[in-house]
Amino acid sequence: MTNTRVPVFFHRAPLGPFESAIAECGFLKQSGRAARSLAGAEEFSGLGKLAFASLWLLVFAIPWEDAITISDFGTSARLIGMLTGGLGVLAMVERGRVRRPAPGHIIMALFVMLAAVSYLWSLYPEGTLTQVLTYIQLLTMVWLIWEFSPRIREQTRLMQAYVFGTFVSGIDTVYLFLSHQESVYQRYAGARLDANDLGLMVALSIPLSYYLLIQSKGLMAWVYRLQLVLAGMTVLLTASRGATLASLVALAIIPLSHARLTRRQRIAVLLTAALLVCGALAFAPASSWDRLSTMPSELAQGTLTGRTVIWKAGWELFRDHPFLGIGANAFRLIVSRVLAEPIHADEYGRPAMPAAHNTFLSVLVELGVIGFALFCALLGVLALSLRAMPPLQQKLWIVCLAVWVVGVSSLTWEMRKPTWFFLGLLTAQCGSIAPKRSTQRHALALAGSHQNHLLPLES
Repeated sequence: MTNTRVPVFFHRAPLGPFESAIAECGFLKQSGRAARSLAGAEEFSGLGKLAFASLWLLVFAIPWEDAITISDFGTSARLIGMLTGGLGVLAMVERGRVRRPAPGHIIMALFVMLAAVSYLWSLYPEGTLTQVLTYIQLLTMVWLIWEFSPRIREQTRLMQAYVFGTFVSGIDTVYLFLSHQESVYQRYAGARLDANDLGLMVALSIPLSYYLLIQSKGLMAWVYRLQLVLAGMTVLLTASRGATLASLVALAIIPLSHARLTRRQRIAVLLTAALLVCGALAFAPASSWDRLSTMPSELAQGTLTGRTVIWKAGWELFRDHPFLGIGANAFRLIVSRVLAEPIHADEYGRPAMPAAHNTFLSVLVELGVIGFALFCALLGVLALSLRAMPPLQQKLWIVCLAVWVVGVSSLTWEMRKPTWFFLGLLTAQCGSIAPKRSTQRHALALAGSHQNHLLPLES
């Protein structure tokens, strides 16, 4: 008689209504507890809400930070930043804990520490000390975003704050144009900002505003449509060639997200584009179009308004100080000494100290290959973290990073608030979405094990 192995299935007794309710309740409690612990979704205290409100106001002030200045103190944004920092510290002390930093925060802290240490060999120690203090303030802002924007809800509100802030500088720019008050020759820039800086600030708002638009209805949707039209007009009035290129990159968010739009949303997008074109044709002066039309010739055989001369001098400085650099914030002073001839003069007729007009070159010259490696590592870590995001947010941040890279290739923005705000917001969003997805996978796994009542065995 041969032995045969017969599979035997032990069937668990079906759960009754009472037992099923208990099991389901326990499963929901467990997954809900995991979601709260991973996403940090607990409600803020009154002090925490006040700290976030102050942070919202700080982000709102970034696109027009130079509009209001306080004598012997600085801009209004600096005052708001100090208030936000104080409230944030008090709220964290009240809560009794802080969130674990993300890899991006560690790299940012190392970058700031290297800038501080560069004081020891800086060719301009006073300027280095000033910039280190600025970096510490910017790093504090990034940390406050991390602490008080742990959920998509708060992060979306900060996006709205930045977009609303561009209304102030944009409306002021249109007002200056209508009243024929040029900021520089045949160029207009509101809020006392440099035309190139304002252009890039507004260009960065375009993908954010479009992202908010396709998720909004009613009055708010029209607010974002109006902002997109105003943003296009503002960039054209600044006549910034770099900002114009960055704005064209920003518009890539439209075809990238086109597939997920409903028929009504597609019609709304076409309407917004039509308004933007009409506004550009109606308000942009001929001088702006004339300056923008020189872009191909400047790229082919020009100096980009003296930028290539500065870049060549900066590269020579890097070759002399390749590893440690010349010290944070030393580029302007040292390059002005080695230039064969001044690029331009200030209001008193003295040779001006030109900026690097390229963020990557500025970091490379001031902090050497070590600082440049940290800076690129930060961008690389943030870019890799996009893989964990849902498709729409992923496309949003790819476009935002591309806009920033194009824009800062002709501006010195490693110490500017918009740079650190966007990097901080991206870090916060990656930190909230990845745990959320992990929690969802954990919940699905628990649901699968809960429903599995058949255990195959062999005898």
